[in-house]
Amino acid sequence: MADKFITADAAAAELGISRATLYAYVSRGLVQTSGTADDPRRRLYSVHDIEALKKRKSVGRKPKEAAAQALDWGLPVLTSSITRISDARLAYRGQDAVELAESAALEDVARLLWQCGEFDPFEDTKAQPNAWEPELLALTEPLPLTERCQTLLPFLDAGRMTAWKRDNRRLWPSASALLRGIAAASVNAQSSIKPLHLFLAEHWGLDDKEADLIRRALVLQADHELNASAFAVRVVASTGTSLGACLNAGLSALSGPMHGGMTSLVELLFDELERVGNAEQVVEERLRRGESIPAFHHPLYPNGDPRAAALLPHLPADPLRDDLLRVMLETAGQLPTCDVALVALRRSLRLPRGSALALFAIARTVGWIAHALEQRQDEKLIRPRARYVGPEIS
Repeated sequence: MADKFITADAAAAELGISRATLYAYVSRGLVQTSGTADDPRRRLYSVHDIEALKKRKSVGRKPKEAAAQALDWGLPVLTSSITRISDARLAYRGQDAVELAESAALEDVARLLWQCGEFDPFEDTKAQPNAWEPELLALTEPLPLTERCQTLLPFLDAGRMTAWKRDNRRLWPSASALLRGIAAASVNAQSSIKPLHLFLAEHWGLDDKEADLIRRALVLQADHELNASAFAVRVVASTGTSLGACLNAGLSALSGPMHGGMTSLVELLFDELERVGNAEQVVEERLRRGESIPAFHHPLYPNGDPRAAALLPHLPADPLRDDLLRVMLETAGQLPTCDVALVALRRSLRLPRGSALALFAIARTVGWIAHALEQRQDEKLIRPRARYVGPEIS
């Protein structure tokens, strides 16, 4: 495992507590334990969890410092019933995302996250937007993916139906139309009423097995709790603006290299790997130059990103990719994130460059809509305060 473990005495010393208090932390689920190979009854304690507890204790009862750290992988700041990340598992409304990825389509996850019940927004004829003019598609084709989506979305009929209504039945058809619009805009094509993974597979010329890989990837990326783009969506939704405006905020946040744009850095890593032909050499040279290896190790998953683990084994064999994963695990104890898996999928299926981000944007639209709908119910403006550290008034 990527996580490191230490003895009870060492863990207690790190935290400055007694062993009895350490055991109490374990019983409350704050510290994970693991048995040893020579004696399964002897317990070792997660360094990752201990470091998290130390960080929390260092803040103590100082509300300003606690609030500041909450915005950096810290304590929860908003309540939500959409997605849970706990014990190295990802769950959508209580259903394991990895298990859902075995057979569910993205539309199934949308119905679940949007809480549609028996209402099916994807069967509603109003959910299908009008076609874009061919001249408009040609004009937007050169734009980067997120900018292309943001340019095309206002031209959807759904764009005039996305102001908040009291009844979600009026919002769900618009939401499904916007999802289809994002999918079509991502690949610069006309929208379709086909299941999204089949629409993409047809556009990219994939067979049934390859289409199923697209389906799996979409389900695994549908939501990821309060990440940067979801938080941006919720802030915008709290102002009472339209659903389309919320998606614009999500797309803007997704484009950054610290979020969905990370896929472009992984592409460059794979380019270098193919050019050099030796993963150990690539990693060594990058580290020597003071560069990082993108998309390995996720702060929320010390034992590995379950989304990557649920996708990578299903891809066609790739010795260079497998060698990179081995080198990163052996030299740094780090496992790949979903960004690596999406780029590996893109390259395995020989999809157009940028398709990894397209899959990310299409899938995450489902989660963004769920967060916007949930924030709407809260009816409160998200308006934190800044801790001023500038010059005093003269």
